[in-house]
Amino acid sequence: MTKLLKPLLLAGLLIVGSGAVYAQDAGADSAAKGWHMDPSKREAMMAKHLQMLHDKLKIQPQQEAAWQTFTASMKHEKMAKPMDDNATAPEKMERMMQHRQAEMQKHLDALKTFYAQLTPEQQKIMDHLHRPHGKWQHHDKHGASAPANG
Repeated sequence: MTKLLKPLLLAGLLIVGSGAVYAQDAGADSAAKGWHMDPSKREAMMAKHLQMLHDKLKIQPQQEAAWQTFTASMKHEKMAKPMDDNATAPEKMERMMQHRQAEMQKHLDALKTFYAQLTPEQQKIMDHLHRPHGKWQHHDKHGASAPANG
């Protein structure tokens, strides 16, 4: 189980990082509210984000199939069979976790295939867009440009 933790965390960071592109253009407030908005609005926001990413990467025709697989892997799938009403809370959580893990693995596999199709310049763009976007980086940026004291 612990061997799966690193890929899950990586995939989660990549998914969260992809939302950062939208946050840069629309502001962090609206990106944070994205998961609590109307599903059709969320879908429209995601489509806009993906189009922006497509444009920034300048996807070439020969990369389009990998791009389509990558973007399709981002869509959440409903569980194949409904949750058992008699299942315990831990059983339900384990089932949801397994479902999400399978989704994340599918997304990671599609990302790897897509990333391999990119030019080195496009890979740099993807790497830049999928870095952590925490406050610590914000301070790093200012600290890096500030003159050293003594």
